[in-house]
Amino acid sequence: MGWWNVQGTGDTIGDGPLGSLGSAVSSVVAQYQTALGRRPTRAEWEALVLAVLGAEEPDARALDDGVPVRVRIDVDGTPP
Repeated sequence: MGWWNVQGTGDTIGDGPLGSLGSAVSSVVAQYQTALGRRPTRAEWEALVLAVLGAEEPDARALDDGVPVRVRIDVDGTPP
Protein backbone atom coordinates (compact mmCIF):
# COMPACT_ATOMS: atom_id res chain seq x y z
CA MET A 1 0.00 0.00 0.00
CA GLY A 2 1.40 3.36 -0.99
CA TRP A 3 1.00 6.73 0.71
CA TRP A 4 1.62 10.15 -0.79
CA ASN A 5 1.13 13.85 -0.11
CA VAL A 6 -1.68 15.65 -1.88
CA GLN A 7 -0.09 18.19 -4.21
CA GLY A 8 -0.02 21.69 -2.77
CA THR A 9 -1.10 20.56 0.73
CA GLY A 10 0.33 18.91 3.80
CA ASP A 11 -2.31 16.17 3.56
CA THR A 12 -1.50 12.48 3.08
CA ILE A 13 -3.64 9.85 1.34
CA GLY A 14 -3.04 6.23 0.45
CA ASP A 15 -4.13 3.30 -1.69
CA GLY A 16 -5.80 1.43 1.18
CA PRO A 17 -8.04 4.27 2.34
CA LEU A 18 -8.89 5.16 -1.27
CA GLY A 19 -9.87 1.55 -1.98
CA SER A 20 -12.00 1.36 1.18
CA LEU A 21 -13.76 4.64 0.40
CA GLY A 22 -14.30 3.60 -3.22
CA SER A 23 -15.91 0.33 -2.07
CA ALA A 24 -18.15 2.20 0.37
CA VAL A 25 -19.24 4.65 -2.36
CA SER A 26 -20.01 1.76 -4.74
CA SER A 27 -22.09 0.08 -2.03
CA VAL A 28 -24.10 3.27 -1.33
CA VAL A 29 -24.74 3.80 -5.05
CA ALA A 30 -25.89 0.18 -5.43
CA GLN A 31 -28.29 0.54 -2.48
CA TYR A 32 -29.83 3.71 -3.97
CA GLN A 33 -30.16 2.07 -7.37
CA THR A 34 -31.82 -0.99 -5.88
CA ALA A 35 -34.19 0.93 -3.61
CA LEU A 36 -34.87 4.07 -5.64
CA GLY A 37 -33.73 3.30 -9.19
CA ARG A 38 -31.14 6.09 -9.22
CA ARG A 39 -27.82 7.24 -7.79
CA PRO A 40 -27.74 9.60 -4.78
CA THR A 41 -28.02 13.32 -5.45
CA ARG A 42 -25.32 15.78 -4.45
CA ALA A 43 -27.43 16.89 -1.47
CA GLU A 44 -27.94 13.28 -0.38
CA TRP A 45 -24.18 12.64 -0.53
CA GLU A 46 -23.54 15.77 1.53
CA ALA A 47 -26.07 14.62 4.15
CA LEU A 48 -24.67 11.08 4.25
CA VAL A 49 -21.06 12.19 4.58
CA LEU A 50 -21.91 14.78 7.23
CA ALA A 51 -23.89 12.18 9.22
CA VAL A 52 -20.85 9.89 9.26
CA LEU A 53 -18.07 12.46 9.72
CA GLY A 54 -20.11 14.69 12.03
CA ALA A 55 -20.41 12.19 14.87
CA GLU A 56 -20.05 14.08 18.13
CA GLU A 57 -19.22 11.06 20.32
CA PRO A 58 -15.43 10.99 20.83
CA ASP A 59 -15.19 7.25 20.10
CA ALA A 60 -17.10 7.65 16.82
CA ARG A 61 -15.23 10.68 15.46
CA ALA A 62 -13.48 10.21 12.17
CA LEU A 63 -11.29 13.35 12.46
CA ASP A 64 -8.73 14.53 14.97
CA ASP A 65 -9.44 18.14 13.91
CA GLY A 66 -12.92 18.36 15.44
CA VAL A 67 -16.51 17.76 14.35
CA PRO A 68 -17.46 18.87 10.83
CA VAL A 69 -20.50 21.12 10.61
CA ARG A 70 -20.82 21.23 6.82
CA VAL A 71 -19.91 19.12 3.79
CA ARG A 72 -19.94 20.68 0.34
CA ILE A 73 -19.63 18.83 -2.94
CA ASP A 74 -19.30 20.96 -6.06
CA VAL A 75 -20.43 19.43 -9.35
CA ASP A 76 -19.89 20.61 -12.90
CA GLY A 77 -23.52 20.07 -13.87
CA THR A 78 -22.69 17.78 -16.79
CA PRO A 79 -24.94 14.70 -16.66
CA PRO A 80 -23.21 11.34 -17.21
